[in-house]
Amino acid sequence: MLVSAIADEGFEPIPALDGQHALRTALAIEPRAIILDLGLPDLDGEEFARAYRAQKGVEAPIVVVSASRDAETIGKHIGARAVIRKPFDVSELIARLRTTMHPHSATA
Repeated sequence: MLVSAIADEGFEPIPALDGQHALRTALAIEPRAIILDLGLPDLDGEEFARAYRAQKGVEAPIVVVSASRDAETIGKHIGARAVIRKPFDVSELIARLRTTMHPHSATA
């Protein structure tokens, strides 16, 4: 559902099945933004972000989505541009994604 909603807004979402898949994909395609769930299987979101940011030249902004009470703290720690707590409205995610991708736009 989330992939469809994001695609309907003109984005090109590329879902990943787990943390390792997400890391390989993000490094291979150089995304414009990353929507990151902190509860990924096999490599949690914090580990993903550290491994991703350790690669020279990767700069895609990260939007964290999480049900964790520590989401804000972890988001700041990994340099996320936005943190959205689950459950969330898809329109909020789309708005934050647009703002994250275009931080200087007044109408993002």
